[in-house]
Amino acid sequence: MKLVLARIDDRFIHGQVTVGWGQWLRPDLILLASDDIAEDPWQARVYASTAAPGTAVSVLSLGEAAATLRQVPGGDREPPRVILLTGSPADMHALMSLGVPLSRVNVGGMHFAAGKQQLLPSLYVDRDDLAVFRALLRQGVRLTAQTVPGAREVLLDDGLLASMEARL
Repeated sequence: MKLVLARIDDRFIHGQVTVGWGQWLRPDLILLASDDIAEDPWQARVYASTAAPGTAVSVLSLGEAAATLRQVPGGDREPPRVILLTGSPADMHALMSLGVPLSRVNVGGMHFAAGKQQLLPSLYVDRDDLAVFRALLRQGVRLTAQTVPGAREVLLDDGLLASMEARL
């Protein structure tokens, strides 16, 4: 599999993913990695139905997603182009802990919830989120916030995380 985008987005599959990133990256597969959604067939069907025609959707648990992403394609076929989606930084980090190699993660939408503060537009975090972002940075992952291709990309680095931590 060829991972063309690893994205944290608490809405998972929606217009920014299917239209914005999908038209830009032309994935063969959107892999939604979530234990909760994988355990709920109704939710899994709803998310799978929202992808663009011609794009397959797999809703897998974190363990199943990691096993799928670690597969090495065989033969002369071009590996499928994959967009990986998780709903939280913790789930993305869990995939890395399960052996999924990630060098870059796009942080899309993490919306307001109790206890979270705004870091950037459409990006609300708490101390746990910041701790996971720091862990990803220590593992060499480049973290960027960008809603859609062509939009301004913001690097989530130690300085930005420290300034946010001071406000929490």
